[in-house]
Amino acid sequence: MAQFIRVATGANASDLDKAVEQRLKHLVEHWRVSESKRSLFFARYFTIAIGEPMRGSRILINPLGDAQAKWPAPLGLGWGIVADGADVLRMPAYDPTGGSLDENVFAVTQKLRLSERPRILYLGTYRDGAGLSTFFSAVKNILASQGEGILLGGLAYRDRLAPVVAHLGLAQKIIFGPPLSQNELSGLYRSADLLVYSERDPGLCYQLLDVFAHGLPVILRDTEDMRNFWGYPTLLVEGNKPEAWQEAIREVIDNSRLREVLIRRGLEFSQPHEKKQVARQWRRILEEISGEPVHMIRSRED
Repeated sequence: MAQFIRVATGANASDLDKAVEQRLKHLVEHWRVSESKRSLFFARYFTIAIGEPMRGSRILINPLGDAQAKWPAPLGLGWGIVADGADVLRMPAYDPTGGSLDENVFAVTQKLRLSERPRILYLGTYRDGAGLSTFFSAVKNILASQGEGILLGGLAYRDRLAPVVAHLGLAQKIIFGPPLSQNELSGLYRSADLLVYSERDPGLCYQLLDVFAHGLPVILRDTEDMRNFWGYPTLLVEGNKPEAWQEAIREVIDNSRLREVLIRRGLEFSQPHEKKQVARQWRRILEEISGEPVHMIRSRED
């Protein structure tokens, strides 16, 4: 007998909760918890709940909770470099599932018709008007002569934002990014010069794991949550003054020494989130809690 491992969120799941659910599903999809004895009360699923308790769940994960918490308390996830936390649970970073580096770069360059540098990516929820305005104002002069600004996931908001972009004279410089595959995102991260996250809402910051893993420098808004969880590898900018953000963007583009520091720190931050290492941590905790071995229905860990 064996139990399937189910990862689930409740009705009030945040973007981060859903991201953890999606990535853990992919991580454990070929895993099963062995049952050494048959039981009349055998449950088909070993359920991991994300964000809020669920009926019948064995583990509750609070993504931004205490990474050192012990079961049966809600378990937090570790982010980046955690002091004395080499064995804490983590969310895995995505890595390309196929295609070489050059193939991924060429594919996304062709798809988005990219041709100029610097190439500046914007990541955000598009709910923070101040964050978007800050970004547009900051890149206006930088992109005036050459360069491209790419709004990740921005295609869904083009009708609302296009008039603003045109008014600022950026119609030929801003690209509203369509949904991209992980390989296409990988190529874009590899080919860009930096990524800017100027919103206050940290809801999409988990995606920075993948950005850091690709060696792309990041500029982030300086708030307490941002600084505590994702600030170490980034250049932090306080407030909404476009001049401060513009200066930071120019510094990251032009200062090779600063770029090297940000790239190195980003790789350090993302390394503990490498998929095989994360898989070992999750397998250990599942076996510890269930008291049974976890086996794979395939011969390799994905």
